[in-house]
Amino acid sequence: AHSLKIGGDLQRINSTFIDLSDVSGTFTFDSAGDFLANKPSRFRQNFQTESFQRNTYLGVFIQDEWRLRSNLTVSYGVRYERETIIADNNNLGPRVALAYDPFSSGKTVIRIGGGIFYNRPLLRTIDDFTLGQQQRFFDTNDLVNETTGRALTTTERRNFIATNIRFPQVFSADSPLITERDTLNTSFSRRLDPAIRIPESYQVNAGFERELGRSLVFEANYTFNRGIHLWREFNANAPRLPSGYSSLTQYLLSQDFANFLSVPGGTRPIYDAGGAGDLVRFVSLPPEPINNITSTTEFGIPITLFNLNSVNSTTVLNASLDALSDLRPDPGSRQIEQLVSVGNSLYHGLTLELRKRFRQSRGGLGFSLRGAYTLSRLIDDGIVNTSSALRVGDFRGERARSLLDRRHRFVFSGTFDTPWWMGKLRLSPILRLASGSPFNISLGGRDRNLDDVGNDRPIFNGDLSLLRFRSPGEPLNPALLTAFQTPVVGRTGNLPRNAGQGPGLFKLDLSITREFRINERMRLRPVVEIDNLLNTTVFSFGSEFINFDALSPTATAAARQDFIDNFLVPTRTLRPRTIRIGVRFDF
Repeated sequence: AHSLKIGGDLQRINSTFIDLSDVSGTFTFDSAGDFLANKPSRFRQNFQTESFQRNTYLGVFIQDEWRLRSNLTVSYGVRYERETIIADNNNLGPRVALAYDPFSSGKTVIRIGGGIFYNRPLLRTIDDFTLGQQQRFFDTNDLVNETTGRALTTTERRNFIATNIRFPQVFSADSPLITERDTLNTSFSRRLDPAIRIPESYQVNAGFERELGRSLVFEANYTFNRGIHLWREFNANAPRLPSGYSSLTQYLLSQDFANFLSVPGGTRPIYDAGGAGDLVRFVSLPPEPINNITSTTEFGIPITLFNLNSVNSTTVLNASLDALSDLRPDPGSRQIEQLVSVGNSLYHGLTLELRKRFRQSRGGLGFSLRGAYTLSRLIDDGIVNTSSALRVGDFRGERARSLLDRRHRFVFSGTFDTPWWMGKLRLSPILRLASGSPFNISLGGRDRNLDDVGNDRPIFNGDLSLLRFRSPGEPLNPALLTAFQTPVVGRTGNLPRNAGQGPGLFKLDLSITREFRINERMRLRPVVEIDNLLNTTVFSFGSEFINFDALSPTATAAARQDFIDNFLVPTRTLRPRTIRIGVRFDF
C-alpha cells in the first residue's frame, strides 16, 4: 500500500534593520560647564544605516510511504528549497527511511534513515555584511587638514566644531559639511562572497528498539551528520606574502621602508610620532621593552627601529601593518571581511537509552524512568558563522574538536507520583553528567601574524595533555611556564585550536508540582522548580589567553605570581541553586 503526500511552503520575508548607533548624532562635552556653554568637544553621526533584505522562500516536496509487507515500511521522497536572497538554486534534498520489525511481534523495530537538509540563510548576518559596504561616518575626531593630510590638533578641532556645529543641531546626509567630510570605514568593512551558498548537511540515523519486558524499552541510535558550506569569514584584504619569502617576518627584516613626510608639516605613512625617522627598519632584538622602538642614523638619514620580538607593543604591530600596505589587494583599505561558505563539521554519536513507561499502583504511587548515555564526537573548523581561521582562509588548519563537543553524556530523568498520604505530589528530577568540553587558548586579541584579525594563538613546545583546567588552589605544572612563546611579529603560532580540556558537568534539577482539580474544566497547578538542587559548583570555561607580560624577564614578582595562581583556572560557574515558584491555571 502506498501513501503519497505532496506539499509546499511559500514565505515572503521583508526585513529592515536600522543600526541606531550615532544615527541621530552624538555630542560629547568635557565638562558640565562646556555643556552649559554649548561647547562640544566631539560630534559624530552615521548615515545610510538602514539595511533592507527581501527574501522569498519556496519549499516543495513529494513523499511516498510504501508498506511493502506487514512488518516492513519504506518512505522516500525529495524536497526542493529556494531562497531568492542567495543565488543558490540546486538545493535538492532526497530523503529515504526504513522501518522493519524482524520478528513481526511488535516488540522490536529497526529504523534507518538519511537525507540531505538545507539551512535557512541568516538575514541578520547578511545585514551586517551589506551594511558595511554602504554606511558612512562623520566624526570630528577623524578630521584632517585638507592641505597637509595631518589630523587636526585639539585646538583646530575645537575651532572647527565652534564654527560648524551647535548642540542640538544634527545633519542630513546631503548637508554640504557631510558630503565633503564623511567617509566610508576603510579600516574595517564587510562584504558577501558572490559565490556564497546555503549551508547543507548530510544526515544518517540507524536505530534499534526492543521491548525487554512489561513497560521496559531499550533503544540504541547511531547518528551521523556532516555539515558543508557552513558560513565563515576571512580577511580578503590581508597582506599577501611575496614570492621568495617564507614569512612576513622575513619580508619585514629584508629591507628599509620609506617614512618621509608627505608634504612639509604633513604626515608620515608608517610612524608619525614626534622624532620619527625618514626610514623605518624592522629588527630582531631581545624582547625587553627598552628594545621595542629605538632609533639610529645612517649617512645622515634618521631611522626608526622596531623590534619584531616585542611582546606587548601595539605601536610595533601598527607600524608593521602600515609597512605592508602595498602587499594588500586594496592598499587604500585595511580589513575587508568576506563571508564565504567553506566551513565543515562532522558529528558521530551513539546513544543507548533505557526507559520505563509510567505505571501507577492502586495506592496512587506511580513512576516513569529514563536513562540515556551518549558517546559522541563533534569536529568543526569554527563555532559561529563569522569564525575566522588563524591563517587567512585556511579553515582546514582549524579543524579540531568543537567547543560544543562533550565525549560522554549521561541523562537520567523520571517522574514520581506520590500517594495521597504524601500529598499527591509529582516529583520530576533530571540528572545531567558530561565529560569536559575543550577550550581555546589565544594571545588575548593580539594580531602577531599581521592579518588584521586578533585570533592568534601562541607557540607551544610541550605536552598538550597538560592543557587542562585547574581547580582553584591546584598548583600549576611548572613545565607550562616555559612551554609557551610569543610568535615573532609576522609569524603564526603552532598551538592547535581548542587544545585545552575543560571541566566536566554535574547538575541535578528538580520540579515539584501538585494539581488541584476545581471542576471538569478548571485546574490549578502550583509548581516549585529547583535548578542545581545540590548547589554544586560547576565550572564553566570558554576560553583562555596567555599574558606574556607576566612571563617576561622584566615582569614583577607579583605579576608572575598572579599568572601562576590564575592561569587555566575557570573564572565562571554555572548558576548556583535557584528556586522558582509559580502557579499555572488551566481553564
